[in-house]
Amino acid sequence: MYGDDNGKKERYSKLLTYKLITTIEALEPYRSTWSTILEREHNDNPFIEYEWVSTWWTTLGTHDNVEIYVVEYQGVAVAFFPLVHTVRFGKVHHFGFLGQGFATYMEVVAEKNWLERSIDFMLKELSKKYRRYLMVLHGLLESKNTSQELEKFAIEYQMPHSIFRTVTPYIDFQSITLDNFLQKHRKKFKSLKRRENKLKLLGHVAFQEANHHHLQDMFTLFTRRWQKKIDKSGFTENQTRLFYERLAKVSDKALRVEVDSLQFEGRWIAFTIDLCCRERNFCLAMGHEPDFNLFGPGRIIEKENMLKAHDVGYRYYDLGSGYEPYKFEWYTHIDFTRKFVMSTKGTKERVLRSWMVLRDRLKGQLTNNHQLVKWKRDRLGELRYFMKHAKIKDWLRASVRIIQRFLAVHILDVYIAEQKYAFGQVNFQEVSMKDITEMHERANYVSSFYRGYRLLGNGDQIIYKRHDKIASEEAANYSYELADNMSYIREYDSQQLVDIIADVQREGRAVCTIAPWFDRKRRRKLVQAGFRKVEKISILQLFKWRKIYQF
Repeated sequence: MYGDDNGKKERYSKLLTYKLITTIEALEPYRSTWSTILEREHNDNPFIEYEWVSTWWTTLGTHDNVEIYVVEYQGVAVAFFPLVHTVRFGKVHHFGFLGQGFATYMEVVAEKNWLERSIDFMLKELSKKYRRYLMVLHGLLESKNTSQELEKFAIEYQMPHSIFRTVTPYIDFQSITLDNFLQKHRKKFKSLKRRENKLKLLGHVAFQEANHHHLQDMFTLFTRRWQKKIDKSGFTENQTRLFYERLAKVSDKALRVEVDSLQFEGRWIAFTIDLCCRERNFCLAMGHEPDFNLFGPGRIIEKENMLKAHDVGYRYYDLGSGYEPYKFEWYTHIDFTRKFVMSTKGTKERVLRSWMVLRDRLKGQLTNNHQLVKWKRDRLGELRYFMKHAKIKDWLRASVRIIQRFLAVHILDVYIAEQKYAFGQVNFQEVSMKDITEMHERANYVSSFYRGYRLLGNGDQIIYKRHDKIASEEAANYSYELADNMSYIREYDSQQLVDIIADVQREGRAVCTIAPWFDRKRRRKLVQAGFRKVEKISILQLFKWRKIYQF
């Protein structure tokens, strides 16, 4: 039987030929054939669609030595090998799939009944043409046939090869009903709903699809999201922007770029960009406004995007390859993405392959350690941003925070202005979340809204913050509940303290605030404004040990 299979391949090999395509103009006549093959095979890999490949080639691949091998049977194209060819390390020919760094998945474009024959034929032809070569093919899904056929070829002809696997979680909506999916993740959905409702109480929140004219908003948001992190994706570089702008304009029934936004009062606070190909919705990238972190806009839009994919009718919601924890919160199934490395049998290319294997294994060990990746991406990114932008006062604050992680002494004085009914006109107007979206200290104000503070001021100036349930001193990590008829104020303009007190007392409420022991000027002004000291709080902290004394 095995001999019969080899005999068939030999007979077909004599009837197969190939053409080498090195320009997009030469590939254009094959557009219809390429697309027809993928249509017949019900392809759901967006990265091998003709529109993706041609857009990448004319935008990002202009300086790569792209070589597309067209395998023909009796003059009819039956397979396409989309490769990039370079010569490295002393005349060793290096072949890899095109789109490296942008195409998460790649494979040979061929109908199933021609795939094995085409791979067998083409690899033998490359072996005849190039005495030494190294083939490094990324993005091979194990659920697809290309990966298995390449491995089969390597084993059959005893070619030195290595395989690296990366987990690829996804949701198969046909394997689970929506009700069961919601029930399975009910705790996460409830948590997200609470955050979403909290945001909706502060203003209008909308999830809506964006067209290609609004991609600038997406790139701006991505830049803000990653400005304090280390980003190696190059997503916002000029050529990458141009690539996605062109791809978003593609009008094709098989491939669509979908950009969705989460907006607060008309302002983008989160986005997703997806590549949709037949039954698969591939989540390419997400981002959110860091100032709104506490509300979880990234998680909210991720949830909305999944539910939208289900409602539209996509079978698969693809979370992409990688070990990020959030991907395993939603998945129903797991695939694996392979990197296939194969070489000819010469000493030089075998040594080169072994070095690449060692490098990739080490890299895999590091990237699979999510805590290490997060530390490098987030902590080193924050340090780099701080070193670049910090002023002297920022250095002093950072030094104090570092010391207080190990040893801290906080002495706080609690002051109260007694309850009374004041009269006269209202001095300050309440500021809404919409009003602060363009302010310089927006991150601070958004955080205050999330914690339940009310902000009051004149025009675009915040005069004080007020909380009617909790008194809190974040620097000392100390808080306590207020009496029903009391309000807590902080970050107030001391020059307008009398008017602030009058505004609160107009509602028949007492006023509470906290001042550190060393700030004599502030304590003196509080007494002058009618406050009296009612309590002293001392907090001692040594590493994780913490003790609170109240006098």
